Amino acid sequence: MRYFVDVFSRMANRSELTSQIKRIRTALDQILDNKKYCRDEHISTMALKASTMAIAAWYVTPVALTTSTVAIEAWRDDLENVGFDKDMEILKRMLVHKDENSHHQMFISIVGESGAGKNTLVKLICDQICTEMDVLIRYNMMPGSSTKDLLKDVYKMALRQSACRCHEMEVEEGTDSTSEKIHGLLSTKRYLLILGGISSKSTLSCVRASLPDSGNGSRVMLILDSENEEVVWHANTMNRNGFNGVHLMSPLDQARSAQLFFRKVLRKAQYESWLSASEKQRNQNDERYGRHYESPGMIGNEQEEEYRDNDFQRNVHSVTGGHPMGILLLAGMLRFKEKSIQWDVVLEQLMSARYPQQYPHQQMSSTTRRAIESIFWTSFEDLPNDLKSCFLYFAAYPQDTWQDADEIVHMWIAEGFINKRPSQHGKTLEEVGHGYLKELVLRCLLQLEERKLGHGIGVVKVHRSLLGFLQSEISKIGFMDIIHNVKYNVVLPPSMRRISVQSDCIPMYTTYQKFPKLHSFICHIDEKKHKQVEARQMWTKKKSVHNDIKFLCWSKFLHVVSLKGLMLEALPCELGDMIQLRYLCVDCPDLHILPSSIARLLNLQTLDIRNTQVEEIHQDFWKIKTLRHVLAKTLALPAMPMPLGVEEQEDDEVGSELQMLHGVKPASSGLGEWTPLNNNMTRSLRSFEMHGFQYAGHGGPMFEAALQNMYLLGHLSLQGDEIPSCVFANTGLQSLETMELHGNVRWDDIVPVVDLLPKVRPNLVQIKMRDINEVPKIIKQQLGTMLIGGD
Repeated sequence: MRYFVDVFSRMANRSELTSQIKRIRTALDQILDNKKYCRDEHISTMALKASTMAIAAWYVTPVALTTSTVAIEAWRDDLENVGFDKDMEILKRMLVHKDENSHHQMFISIVGESGAGKNTLVKLICDQICTEMDVLIRYNMMPGSSTKDLLKDVYKMALRQSACRCHEMEVEEGTDSTSEKIHGLLSTKRYLLILGGISSKSTLSCVRASLPDSGNGSRVMLILDSENEEVVWHANTMNRNGFNGVHLMSPLDQARSAQLFFRKVLRKAQYESWLSASEKQRNQNDERYGRHYESPGMIGNEQEEEYRDNDFQRNVHSVTGGHPMGILLLAGMLRFKEKSIQWDVVLEQLMSARYPQQYPHQQMSSTTRRAIESIFWTSFEDLPNDLKSCFLYFAAYPQDTWQDADEIVHMWIAEGFINKRPSQHGKTLEEVGHGYLKELVLRCLLQLEERKLGHGIGVVKVHRSLLGFLQSEISKIGFMDIIHNVKYNVVLPPSMRRISVQSDCIPMYTTYQKFPKLHSFICHIDEKKHKQVEARQMWTKKKSVHNDIKFLCWSKFLHVVSLKGLMLEALPCELGDMIQLRYLCVDCPDLHILPSSIARLLNLQTLDIRNTQVEEIHQDFWKIKTLRHVLAKTLALPAMPMPLGVEEQEDDEVGSELQMLHGVKPASSGLGEWTPLNNNMTRSLRSFEMHGFQYAGHGGPMFEAALQNMYLLGHLSLQGDEIPSCVFANTGLQSLETMELHGNVRWDDIVPVVDLLPKVRPNLVQIKMRDINEVPKIIKQQLGTMLIGGD
């Protein structure tokens, strides 16, 4: 009997397993079918095709974006007033109100959920109101910052913008002193102070006590999330005569959602065509309904197109809930879909996730958040695999951290995330990496904060509403572990491959654990904690305590080490044993010396010691063939005894990969010698910044010869007693785009050939000089707006 029971039990289990396998196969077939429509082979941003749609109202012929200049058009008009016109009108009335009571200081609060468009609205406001204010300050209070930090930073920013120079740049210790300085500095100014990140009423009260109310229409604008309701109403009680300064960001309606969506998903000319067609349809509808009848000709293609247009707009609004962040993510993803059926499949999938059957009890707000999360994950899964790793890397940094584009690309290269395809032959890894970065910006997964000259990306940031998703993903797949609080001894598994330390508590971290498989160690600690610790040590008369990173010596497979904010005085001599290390960034002001063993890092690509006191490095370091980027503050170049152009045969064969050399100075050597830079070292340079150059003492003519061999140089910053005339006249520097020159220029040698300047410098977009009054008039006319002054 037991035998038959076992047999029937196994049969039942097998039947259940068979049905589960069938369901899995069905699901896999559905995924493959969807992939056929939703994931074509990856198209680079540089060869991106404009999306085509079945809806005739905005149907356009695909146009290839073949250059970076064209691709950047997609983000050049970020500050256009699309979708936020009503909010702009309301806030402008609050800011420039003309009645009698409006002259008093007012607190205005912009309130909404994360991703509701608060910061975008503030950028639009700043762009339009800046000319009406004497001082415009925008400051975001980081987590862990104190009221004292806020007031100090606001004072320094106000001082830089103020025309009054009678105040000292150094801020005295003590909150009261800083408050008095701010009050005195702004007493005669009409100011707009924009503050984000304030989460306590006491901080806001201290800010108010520090600001003057001179009756000139000054304003304080707060950017607050919905959960900071107490701060919102506390700010409103500070306004006189019952003025209501609260502006609640509500979701966009269907029409405004469609405008924002198509402005982001289409190129500018295509969007204008769609907008014109949309307005034409609206006018025709008004006329038709006004006459109370329909023309027989309207019952056909035009009416069908109109229905499909409205249906698509309704679906976009339904999927996103009118939430600006959701609209941007959806538009960024569909921008890379060139078939209309791909759009339909994506929207159909998101519509099914919008109203899940298993959560009927959810409120609209939570359903909206779930929809935004669904859009994000769909967009993330749509990324090519190499871009996924690159995007996940941003989770290694704290909330609201601005990331330098060059720095993050250098780390991607060291990690091995950048892979060149056959179609990208001839491009450097850095150029491919910046292409990745541009695609993430175009997909609206990254925010562009600053641009470079020549339309490149300067600084980016991950929106705080997306950072949580990233951190959840890296934890789930084991991509990286994050340590948020260094006060406690967090025990991590020894098999960890990447560790990120993000702390706003104390500027110290060390551990006794060993991580033999560690691939990357990234430490980012708030630098403001340094001064607090130093002040506490002076008050208690304790000896300064510094960190050590000797625990990393057990990690022989390290590729990336980035140390920011740690109190380090020295690096361990065992550093040279990490022969796999490719990226080393040490942002520690107390560091003065690098160990000589650094010359053994034969795979090192990037050394970043800009925020240190290191001035010398072992001469053999410069023989590392894999070096690509050396960034320093006052680093002496090597004093090589060989004359220019005379090198060993093996050096000529291998060549140098050095592309970026910043913050260096000539080595102290005999008069008339110029040996630090030879042809082999500089032939691949794209960016070069040097100071302390003496034309006679450092071999001016030989340095000019070295400069003329830098055919790929795009950026040059040179500070010295005399600037070589070849930077203007010689044909060897045709790739130059930007120059910063601080020193005497022999203009008499340049004036005769000034007409040839557009030919010998065809890519030049900016020249920055300390005193442009010394530039001859004929050269000023030739350079035009390219010539600017400043330190």
